Amino acid sequence: MSERKVFRQTVLFFSLGLAALLAGCAGSGPANQEAPPPEPETRLLHPDQWPRITADTTFPRESAGTLGASGFPDHLHSYWWPDWQIMTLPDGTPYGPGAFCYRKQVKEHSGLVLGEGFEALPLLRVEHDARYAPCDMLPLLETLDWARRDVGAALGLSSPDTLTVISPDNINIYRQMTGQDVWRLYRLEGDRCVLEPYGTLQARTLDGHAVFQLMTDWLLRENAGQALPAWLHMGLVAYMAEDGVHLMNYMREFRAGGEVLLSAPIVDALFARGVDTDRDSDRMNYRRARYSAFLMVWRLVEDNGGLQAMRGFLERVAGGESADQASRAVYGLGIAELAISLDATKLGEPVWDVEQYRKPQVPPVKDSSAAPEDAPEGAADKPAQN
Repeated sequence: MSERKVFRQTVLFFSLGLAALLAGCAGSGPANQEAPPPEPETRLLHPDQWPRITADTTFPRESAGTLGASGFPDHLHSYWWPDWQIMTLPDGTPYGPGAFCYRKQVKEHSGLVLGEGFEALPLLRVEHDARYAPCDMLPLLETLDWARRDVGAALGLSSPDTLTVISPDNINIYRQMTGQDVWRLYRLEGDRCVLEPYGTLQARTLDGHAVFQLMTDWLLRENAGQALPAWLHMGLVAYMAEDGVHLMNYMREFRAGGEVLLSAPIVDALFARGVDTDRDSDRMNYRRARYSAFLMVWRLVEDNGGLQAMRGFLERVAGGESADQASRAVYGLGIAELAISLDATKLGEPVWDVEQYRKPQVPPVKDSSAAPEDAPEGAADKPAQN
């Protein structure tokens, strides 16, 4: 939105050659599974035109044909569009993007506290360089508030604790504070998180995704601790943050090296390993692991009872059952069997093209049935490869 300030911070993009695959990291599935032809009735959707993720949404949200042709949904850019409407709670209280700051002027809001180098709401706090004006960072607090409400409601999760998010002044400080690079968008420890500089995330059009990732991750840890296998925990993080568009496109540079999908045990091992000291390997395997986990959870939610089933599963885990017990009760399979049934290397990619040409950061045209040939050449989202 033009009324809201977007910082222009330089993001350094490195031209990196493809790293050799780590030993044992190649999946056993085919490099490119043959896709079925599009269904004749398939309509093409802009990523924002899919049904949104809510507890009441009917799943699957679209047919396999529509998914294959149109690609994954993404609603986390539309709050920058000129026609964005501020959201309200049932009692009329505004929340989310635009609720606290309008035309660079702070709006009165119950519970909002402004201080030197921080803004806060009950249960949320943003910290940053004190030289920033309130409206410079209030959009981050707005988005965190939005994510806490929507993710919590969708997954049936909450926490009485306050989450503190720190936005460093630049990428170099972020690297020093976290020991990781820009493809890992935050580092969460307990109730404190160091987020990639907010202005940088805005410039990369990843601000909404990063905040929803963080909030899902934190709420899962608050309620399930370490009970979930990494593929399920991180797959839910990517699913709730609607990362499919970007993750799929990030695979572009890795496809020439062979299979990009990984099996659940390798996904778990890579997440447990943490940051790889080799930058090329870290970027490649972190993104491959996230994409594979996302695909597993995509199928688990979309094709196996939707969020109602997932909420029941998480409620059982939060209540003290093991992930295996909860999985058997809700999905009829133990957690290891469930992982095998969702193995991305066996099931392949549900989106037929290797790139999603629709740009989620660009508002959809009124005619959502435009054919692929109506899109300009090279219109695929070209995300930064770092």
